Amino acid sequence: MKTKLLILMALTIVATSCVKTKTYYVNDASRAWFADSTNCNFTMRDDNGVSYSFELTPARQEMLESGSLFLCIPTEKALNEEIYQSGQSSYHNQSLAFYAGLSAFKHDDETEGCDDFRLSFGEATYTMRIDGDTFHPRDCHDLGSGVTMDYTAEYIDSYTVSEKTYQGVMHLKLVDVAYPMTINFPTEIYYAKHYGLIQVTLDDKLTLRRLP
Repeated sequence: MKTKLLILMALTIVATSCVKTKTYYVNDASRAWFADSTNCNFTMRDDNGVSYSFELTPARQEMLESGSLFLCIPTEKALNEEIYQSGQSSYHNQSLAFYAGLSAFKHDDETEGCDDFRLSFGEATYTMRIDGDTFHPRDCHDLGSGVTMDYTAEYIDSYTVSEKTYQGVMHLKLVDVAYPMTINFPTEIYYAKHYGLIQVTLDDKLTLRRLP
């Protein structure tokens, strides 16, 4: 019995030592979708002339470990880079929280090698796979009602808001803007490289625009 236990321990040590770790990093072109530290504090004004302050944390980075087991023995191990940024606003007692997350993952489908991108604003979470300026929309989730919706995503070379032109803009828009049930749901978003949020429409009614 003791001999069998020693053999099993030896095999486990050998198997564990043979496991190679693969490391995946976010594509360099995708990193531009986070607001630079100099652009983390800004003001947005709505159609009624009311202004609100927004404050983001600088982008943070960490390595997430994942893997698989066979008979409690590791067979695969991976380290995936994740970059994320969060923030708050003064809109209606800070009800519009913000989060952007970018993860480096390999996928066994037509978007293999793309990064996972998640953009949350208020009660909405837009998810997609992204490769620089190429977007593969997945779904938009209404956290308040639990409803999942389709949306479109396009890349715009430049877009002007409040007399300031931004280069490289992500435009997200729900297919059915009447579908969300949560109040202040962002039905359309313009999001610029190095700046973050520059324009958002809530409930397909009220639009907030970033001031230069």
